[in-house]
This record gives sequence, C-alpha cells and structure tokens, in this order.
Amino acid sequence: MSRPAPTAAPAGPKPGAFAGVFALLAPHQAELDRFLRGQLAAFEPEIRAMADYCIDTSGKRIRPALVFLSGWRGPAVVAPDIVRVAAVVELVHLATLVHDDIMDGADVRRNRRTAAREYGATAAVLLGDALFAHALHLATQFPTTEICAAVSESTRRVCAGEIVQTLRRGSANITRADYQRIVDLKTAELFRVSCFLGAKLAGSEPGYIEAASHFGRHLGIA
Repeated sequence: MSRPAPTAAPAGPKPGAFAGVFALLAPHQAELDRFLRGQLAAFEPEIRAMADYCIDTSGKRIRPALVFLSGWRGPAVVAPDIVRVAAVVELVHLATLVHDDIMDGADVRRNRRTAAREYGATAAVLLGDALFAHALHLATQFPTTEICAAVSESTRRVCAGEIVQTLRRGSANITRADYQRIVDLKTAELFRVSCFLGAKLAGSEPGYIEAASHFGRHLGIA
C-alpha cells in the first residue's frame, strides 16, 4: 500500500528577510546619525572625541529601529520628535555597553577596542555616566515630563538588571526565574520602552501603545 506523499514543512524565514525593513528605515537612521553627530558639540571639548568614539561603534541600532517602526508615520515622514527620542534610547544603550565592557573585562566590541581598553576603565565609567546624563538631558526637552519619566525608569531598571547579574556571577545557584528576571530587566526593558516611546509620540491609541510595549518586551526576551 502506497504511503501519501509527505507534506512539505512550512518555509522558514529567508536569510536577510529583515533587510527590506531596515532599507525602509534608511532615511530615519540617516537622520538619527546626523542628530547624534550634532550632539557632540554639547559635550565638553575634552571628551568629545571619546563620545564620538562610542557613537561611531554603534551596531544595527535595533532599538532606534523599534522606535521608528512603532511610531511609523509613513516612509517619507521622518519626524524630529521621533528622531530625538530614538537618540535618547540609543545613548542609553551605548552607555550600558560602555559599562558592560568594563565589568566583563572586554577588550573588543564590534571589531574595535572597547572604550575601557582605549581610554582606561576609570575614564570609561565616567564616559558612560556622561552618555546617560546627556540622554536624560535630551529627554527633558519634550513638552511633558512623561518621556523623561519613562526613560529614567527604564534606565534604572536596566542598571538593576546589570547589578543582579553581577551579584549572581560565579554562582551555581541561579534559577531559571533569576535568569529570566535578568533578561527582562537588562535587555527586554530597552526594547519595551523603545516601542512605547515611538507609539506614544506618534499619538497612537492607548491600546496600540500597550500592545507595542508588550511586543517590544517579548522581542527583547526572545
């Protein structure tokens, strides 16, 4: 008796499937880069090169991409407020990377010497603080305090996640719940707030803002 032909498995995502999404965001990311470069003048002359070094080491800028997508107003619309809040999120992220590399003793990130390796750990700690401070300064420039409050809370939560991870380092007693808590705080939180801020500034309905926030958090966990 002949067997029925096996059913083909559903096709998985094609390599580079997200390339189209990032291509769509090219004008937004270019404006973000111009904005961040423009912020260098706000730093004291003695540390501008150090801040520029960190900005120049940015990766795919996934968090700003989530800001742009959740606050989408059309491919030809690059809203200044969305660009500004994307810069806030990116600066917070860069600050966390500077501090992470110090605690991890990392010498290289994205094929370049880390800030800690380039300038020394002590200076790098303060550089990360300066990036955090400037991110919050930009967040205060919105008409309401809601944006600054959201960024400040998320920054605190990200730092808490890093602290918990540091205290658990070398321990064999980490539970799955501990691990998931660290991931939620350290990684997923910035994904969540990126989606929240984009949707909020786009004037979206409360239901969409909440859904975007949930999506960002679960994407960060994944």
